[in-house]
This record gives sequence, structure tokens and C-alpha cells, in this order.
Amino acid sequence: MPRELSEKPCEVTFSDRISGDNMTIFYRLPTTEERIKYSNSLITRKLNKIKSNIGENRIASGLKIIKGFKEGAFSLPDTGIISSDPAASNYDPQWKEHIKQYAADVLEMLAVHVFDAPLGTGEAESDDDEEEVEDPS
Repeated sequence: MPRELSEKPCEVTFSDRISGDNMTIFYRLPTTEERIKYSNSLITRKLNKIKSNIGENRIASGLKIIKGFKEGAFSLPDTGIISSDPAASNYDPQWKEHIKQYAADVLEMLAVHVFDAPLGTGEAESDDDEEEVEDPS
């Protein structure tokens, strides 16, 4: 299946070890400019000092591309399950702020998935394609 080059939202499902459940996150593809900015912002150098900005950069970039999540992924103690869908009765207009404050790991993982590791090497991963080794005996 080809990669669709459009503004259409994409989705990824992560296994959340904190809740013990899967969560599906909706996101948009970053622009080429955003990809370049992300890469160029990971590490900064000022004179002889090198600073890692990886965590902050991942959170900020994940926050820019996240579009929402499937119902049931997040809840708040006072209101219960929240939604990122404005048409839902349990929509919380501050859902992004809640995720940034309490689930920044989701934003970081989204950034890793989209910015850091979107492509594999293309090598076969099945046992059928492994090279046979002769028995030395």
C-alpha cells in the first residue's frame, strides 16, 4: 500500500504500559520544514557547550502534529473519560494541555514514531527469509 501524501490524519496505536491498554493517536504528517526544524533542534551548541534538547523537542513536535485520540484513551479524576472530538459530549477543549502535563511520554513516542523512525531498512523480518547455515560437523 502506498504512503498517502495528503492532509488526511494518520493514526498509530501504542501499547500503554501505564494503563495496561492500547491507545490510538491521530496525527498529521509533518511538513518538510517541520522535519528539518526537528532534526536541527535536537542538539544546540553555544561556544564550547553542547546541549541536548531531545525531550523538549519531542514534546513540542508531538504537540504540533497530534490531532486527537480514540475515545477511552484518557480520563481525568473529576470528569472521567475525555474526548478530543468537539462533537462528543465529553469533549475537553484543553485535551492537549492535559496530555502535555500528564502524558508527555505519549507526545514523545509520537515524535519518535513520526520524526525519528518512520522508515525501516527494508530487510525481511520473517524467519522464511533467513539464510541457511550449514552444519559445521
